[in-house]
Amino acid sequence: SSGINAEYGGCITVNGQSYLDYFPTFLTRSLVIAPFQLSGTFGIFDVDVTVEQEGPEAGRNHSLAKCTAMSIAKCLIILEPRLKGAFKPVFKKAFVPEYKKAGKRNSRARYTWRKR
Repeated sequence: SSGINAEYGGCITVNGQSYLDYFPTFLTRSLVIAPFQLSGTFGIFDVDVTVEQEGPEAGRNHSLAKCTAMSIAKCLIILEPRLKGAFKPVFKKAFVPEYKKAGKRNSRARYTWRKR
């Protein structure tokens, strides 16, 4: 869950820590601040995010950073609905289904072999 406070100036905390401390890699940090960069609201809102995953490796988790970015984007859409179109890259699914091949039931599964 995340909460956005519009009264202050741009502090992002994750489980009581700064996002710079919680997400040590550049990739995960850039994912967390992506909604603010896409909407042009970086440094305007204070964000307090509480995540369920704990442990020493929690901050290095790419999917955790992506989920944090999606929750921030949803909160920003609630505050300013006109920004919904700016967040399409945040909500885009990375999964692209594999296409069906000739002579197969779907992309990889074969038909059941029969003698006649």
